[in-house]
Amino acid sequence: MAQNRFYGWKLLTAFWWIVFINLGFAAYGSPVMNAGMALQLHLSRTMAGLPYSMYTWMSAVPSVLVAVLIRRFGVRLTVVFGCLLVLAGCLLMGTIVDSGLMATLVIGILIAFGVCAGGVFGTQPGLVLWFERRRALAISILYAGGATGGIFAARLLNRAISAAGGNWRAGWWLFAALAALACVLAAVFIREKPADLGQLPDGVPPSPSPASGAPPDSGRAPAPRALASFITREAWTLPQVLLSPKYWVLVLALAGGSAGYTLFLAQGVLHLRDLGYTTTESAYAISVVTFVDLVAGKAALAVFGDRFDPRYIWAISAAAFGAGFLLLIHPRSMASVYTFSACIGLGFGAGIVCVMAVISNYFGTAVFAAAAGIGAGINTTVAFGVSVLGGVVYDRLHTYAPTFYSLAVWCFAAAIVLALMRPPRLRTSRAAALAVSGGS
Repeated sequence: MAQNRFYGWKLLTAFWWIVFINLGFAAYGSPVMNAGMALQLHLSRTMAGLPYSMYTWMSAVPSVLVAVLIRRFGVRLTVVFGCLLVLAGCLLMGTIVDSGLMATLVIGILIAFGVCAGGVFGTQPGLVLWFERRRALAISILYAGGATGGIFAARLLNRAISAAGGNWRAGWWLFAALAALACVLAAVFIREKPADLGQLPDGVPPSPSPASGAPPDSGRAPAPRALASFITREAWTLPQVLLSPKYWVLVLALAGGSAGYTLFLAQGVLHLRDLGYTTTESAYAISVVTFVDLVAGKAALAVFGDRFDPRYIWAISAAAFGAGFLLLIHPRSMASVYTFSACIGLGFGAGIVCVMAVISNYFGTAVFAAAAGIGAGINTTVAFGVSVLGGVVYDRLHTYAPTFYSLAVWCFAAAIVLALMRPPRLRTSRAAALAVSGGS
């Protein structure tokens, strides 16, 4: 009987821990180590922020290449490959890296591509083969792995560095040990598809045929509910999506917040230290961001996203983003630090999942992968550029204030536009469609 238990939940557990390690520690833990590296190597703020900015860009842009690897070699080998790249990058950071340029190459290319292949982009394609009826639940649990890792990463790595007398390389050695564990989990537990174990998606047996004597509807899923008004019934093509102004509004609405989020993770620890906060207090700020990201940002979509258009949730989160950037300019107490961290966590946590939900709702599932991939590439490119620009502004003016003010205005404008816009509609009329089909 035990052999017939649905393997998908065990697979999801393995995926969760892999994402917890690779994404959580790379995205939310590396800023702590980079801050120590920047001080020891006397890096400018532009160079200090460049490794993480490059990481943000490269951790999403190569997702198309990851899809090719999965199609050619399968999920398990692709994820194992990604984990090995992360491990190799951590070992290099812990041993030979001694300049900002080397750190940018290792963190921004090697580790970033490893996270792309060994994170959500590598695991999610395998997960959707195992879950159909419970796919949304499974994917939300998977994404929670990275945010949960972020809650612990900054504190654990900061403790490792403190225990080593302030040696920032000690954090990379801890990360390397965890990356090795992720490699083992991927190699041992990943299975490509349910059929490999004689199972079906969700572990649900097929409905019995009438000849079996069972009632005709036995084992069948309930009839689906009518689609909500904000979910399209139209068949969009990718060119039509790219020609829709509202698609670009969605992409740009997230870009401002993502740029500020990237800048905060890349240089926020240094900014807080400029203001007199300790490294430990700065690490708490990152932990609060990831905690609110998890428990408030993603939970908001899970609870309300099927009842109301997620665009409204996104508008609220964009406004929270803007408020967070204003508070980040000069927080005067730890209460202010926790407040701006909560605002940024809510803004990013809700925004990043809402944009995916809105794109799929407005343009349909047929073009979702391509439309979301293009949007993610543009979003991370803008975030990379603005984050680097924020470092340049600091080096010239010795303040982040102009950048944070600009990002706050961007987010407030996005909140207003998102609240007022309506779902897009194809302009092809029924008469035109009949004419194309010959009037039949």
